[in-house]
Amino acid sequence: MSLALRTDAFDFAGFQNRFAQKGRIRLEGALPHDDAHAIHHALEQQTLWELHLVNAEGAPDIISRTELESLNPSEIQDRLAAAAERAQTGLSFLHLGYDLTTKAALENLGDDHPVFELAKLVWSQAFADFCEQVTGLTGLKLQSLIATGYRPGDFFTMHTDAAAKLSFEWNFTHDWRSDWGGQILFHSPSGDIEGGIMPRLNDLSLYAGDQPRSIASLAAYAGAPRFAITGRFV
Repeated sequence: MSLALRTDAFDFAGFQNRFAQKGRIRLEGALPHDDAHAIHHALEQQTLWELHLVNAEGAPDIISRTELESLNPSEIQDRLAAAAERAQTGLSFLHLGYDLTTKAALENLGDDHPVFELAKLVWSQAFADFCEQVTGLTGLKLQSLIATGYRPGDFFTMHTDAAAKLSFEWNFTHDWRSDWGGQILFHSPSGDIEGGIMPRLNDLSLYAGDQPRSIASLAAYAGAPRFAITGRFV
């Protein structure tokens, strides 16, 4: 499997104007449809997820695959409760994650894994050049990349990343309903919601790092997980 961007599908000048005005854009269908479906299937069926969350002290915490299988369920529950309590007063998150930044993590996927092929594409200069073309930014260097999976109750509270020139989420979620939650929400200084992006298969959203944003908590009745690849350029 070899992935390639559909660079001929987009009006670069139009997207640059939109990004200059709003600091965010959404591109539909950046990959061929069949490739996007293969990535969705790999995230759903073939990815060894860890649990990413924030601990009681506000520091990022990871419960590894091994720990998920060996820890006492009550200990895991206590750490989940700490992340939820932290969310009441500050930055917190809770979701499935798989690091796509380190060489070891990528090698663990195997080079026949569709997410490995996607990560290879995103780490390429061609992807950075593409992001520069649609935003008008220059000198983008990818610093981190992660696959995420959100289940009912998972969330990411309001946050910014002023050190990032550009952040992005490439969504690979199937047949979503807006009342299931999971939208990327953009917040105004007064606390209003200025805009939102619903999870959709093969949707690439790019936004300025300093834009206040959150991931809406998934409803208890959400019918499927929310899958995406997220990263940041500096």
